[in-house]
Amino acid sequence: MTPDPSTYRPLLAPRVRPVALVLLMLVISMIVMLAVRYADQDMPGHLDRSLDALIRSHLRPDQPLTQALVSLGNPPEAALLVVAVAGAAAAVRRWSGVLLTIGGTVTAVISTELILKPLVGRLRYGHLSFPSGHTTAVAAVACAAAILLGGARWPRHLALRVAAGLVPVALAGSVAISLVAQHIHYTTDTVAGYGVALAAVLAVALVLDYVVPRCTGAWSTLARSPRAGGGNRLAAGSGAVHGNAQPAASRHIRRPGS
Repeated sequence: MTPDPSTYRPLLAPRVRPVALVLLMLVISMIVMLAVRYADQDMPGHLDRSLDALIRSHLRPDQPLTQALVSLGNPPEAALLVVAVAGAAAAVRRWSGVLLTIGGTVTAVISTELILKPLVGRLRYGHLSFPSGHTTAVAAVACAAAILLGGARWPRHLALRVAAGLVPVALAGSVAISLVAQHIHYTTDTVAGYGVALAAVLAVALVLDYVVPRCTGAWSTLARSPRAGGGNRLAAGSGAVHGNAQPAASRHIRRPGS
């Protein structure tokens, strides 16, 4: 069955895309500013000292809840989150959602682990810490889930869909706070990690909404062209056969009378 571009459900509504693009630019600007501020450092800044102390005054590092939240950013647990969200999208046959979840998370993690961490070079306990890889992984899945829930067909009310989308976003924020409470990251590490995740997922969503309808439209056009050409050739061949058959029949009829 030939794909019809009109059946593609956009990840972001057309009226939301300009807002998403502006937000993407703002988030990238924030990441760049933080990266420049904390490049090649191994100590907290003034903002970190204030926010880290505030978080640790309310959460102890030995609390089971914070330990469980931090574990969500480990590679096996993060991979399970990706499988869960992508599998839910596949179950409702929203294949763009599958691409968004996998592509957005992979793009975010690669950006953090292979590009930004070595480039910025911020250290904590001798390890590269900016941006937070745990926060990036969980937040990327959360942002993808929020976009899919916001554009879901159920529940009907937009307010309910927005509320449902805020749940994974808040969960990812809780992971970021728990990382600070357990002295694994500075606050600005986790803020940057969340920013990378949001930027990556928004960028992938915008690209998919632009590329997929055009690719499926071209595919549909190419798939119909051979059929049309074949039909024309068949009609032409049929006409030639009938045109050649008529004179033969006429000659056959005239021969006995000559």
